[in-house]
Amino acid sequence: MDLIQCYIKEVKEPDLTPAILVIAAAVAQGLLLSVIIKASSLVSPGNLNFQYLLIYLFLFAIFLYGKNYGLKKTSDVMSELMETLKLRISDKIRQSELLDIERMGPERIYTQLTNDTGQINESAIMIMNSFQSCIMVCVCAIYILFISQLAFLISVASFIFVLFLYIVVFRKSYDEELDKTLQKDISTMEMFNQFLSGFKELKLNQSMSDEHFQHYQQVLNETRELKTKTGYKYVTHIMFSQIFYYTFFAIILFVLPSISHTTADIVIKVIATGMFIMSPFNMFVGTIPLYVKSSKAIDNIYDLEKSLDEHIKTEATDKNSALAKNETFEKIELKDVQFSHRSTTGTDVFTLGPINLTIKRGELIFITGGNGSGKSTLMKVLCGLYPPDSGMIKLDDSSLEDITYPLYRELFSVIMSDFYLFERLYGIENPDKLLVKTLLQQMQLEHKTDVVNSCFTNIRLSTGQRKRLAMIAAILQDKPIYIFDEWAADQDVDFRIYFYETLLKDLKSNGKTIIAVSHDDRYYHVADRVLKMDYGIFVEQ
Repeated sequence: MDLIQCYIKEVKEPDLTPAILVIAAAVAQGLLLSVIIKASSLVSPGNLNFQYLLIYLFLFAIFLYGKNYGLKKTSDVMSELMETLKLRISDKIRQSELLDIERMGPERIYTQLTNDTGQINESAIMIMNSFQSCIMVCVCAIYILFISQLAFLISVASFIFVLFLYIVVFRKSYDEELDKTLQKDISTMEMFNQFLSGFKELKLNQSMSDEHFQHYQQVLNETRELKTKTGYKYVTHIMFSQIFYYTFFAIILFVLPSISHTTADIVIKVIATGMFIMSPFNMFVGTIPLYVKSSKAIDNIYDLEKSLDEHIKTEATDKNSALAKNETFEKIELKDVQFSHRSTTGTDVFTLGPINLTIKRGELIFITGGNGSGKSTLMKVLCGLYPPDSGMIKLDDSSLEDITYPLYRELFSVIMSDFYLFERLYGIENPDKLLVKTLLQQMQLEHKTDVVNSCFTNIRLSTGQRKRLAMIAAILQDKPIYIFDEWAADQDVDFRIYFYETLLKDLKSNGKTIIAVSHDDRYYHVADRVLKMDYGIFVEQ
């Protein structure tokens, strides 16, 4: 899909003003040529030729205004169009399931939503400018028609030949290179993300850091070779345009007079016209690869949107239901629930379940087990982030379905081990200032940060302190069910005691249901039940 098709698809009432003004500018620029050639034939010492000067200035003003306004308007329209696309796809991303986003890969999403939209936005002005150059070349071709019909036929045949060569032959090979380059760009992004995400690990192990850097260098080198190959093709086609251009001059200058009764005056006018359109023609030819790139970028974005559409499920619309109001519940039941993590080839790499579990309102449950036993996966299944492959989850007497999952998730406030701390308290309208102050004091953060206009003034804190801020945000959300995945793991002894002996008990006394992943067996007495996991299932302790 090209820019024009994208524009027509996205804009309900297309504004043709930019195209009309650019066409007017192109026609004016082409007519300037005829004025220049005509006025040059009337040049005489002491003669101003005022009539042609006025025509020249008039056409020049149309050219300047039309091109300036048309290109600026194009920039505005494309910026707005890309904003619309980004917002729509971003909205679909947030409506997608966690598992689908993980399988698609954040790097692919980021690359296509940022790099490709940027490529389209930057290409729009150049392509519109190239369109103006193409129209101007056509106007000049019409001028050649009035000079020599044979020269016009040669010009048209040459122009059609170049278009066919570039659009049909060149685009096919260029598309293949762009696909390979996109995959390498995603791989490069993945490697660079590893630099940042695994910075501590790499910093502590020099041999690991060196080998990772060598791998990154290899990926960059492969990407460079692909882009260089693509660049060479671009240069080859640009040079071909130069060869074609001067071949055209040679035909007009040497062949045309020998096969027709073309005079020197006609040849000079055709050559002058050709020299006049040389720069616009080269600009048009040079923009074809950019046009191909932008078309490929548009295809990538729509492919991303199509992938998201395939996974988005219809959300519940009953905003007045008990679930939407976060009203109380009596129990949650997991019956024969199974879930499998799969590799890119579809092979199961870890299976959770079958899980049978009943959670009653107001219970405090600890989940324990070794690394890789399935605790975090169970938490994600329990709160609705991962849909079960088989079995069912029941809320009271109702089985969860795709349509009710979004509202079911609203029951939970979750702090995972790989939590993300937002700087702003999103979704919490007018947080209670007294409660916020009290919580900051309880978490011993009153001298580290504050909440102003629903934003934390500072989140550049230690991991343990950031977890305490996440706890403040979770308490302010005031949800019926809390899930804490190894929350106390990064806390000092005093805060571990506070978490188990005070905070959890306070939440329970307020009617909250709590499921906490924990290895602190010294505090198991706090829980109503302690469940142990191993290899994805519950086992006897």
